Amino acid sequence: MTDFEVIGPYLVALLMSIGALCIFIWGVLSGAFSGADDAALRFYRKEMENDRADEPVKRAGE
Repeated sequence: MTDFEVIGPYLVALLMSIGALCIFIWGVLSGAFSGADDAALRFYRKEMENDRADEPVKRAGE
């Protein structure tokens, strides 16, 4: 009983980390992470367009 109390948490942590690694590898191989930068770039470009549209128009004499 005392052996499980000592080894048990390490075993559970090892199984959880192996599971997380398997999920990560599955995500990479299935292409789940491809195109993630595209959404961020689209958002950035849209924000830059909005910032330019919000700027006041300067006249030539000012």
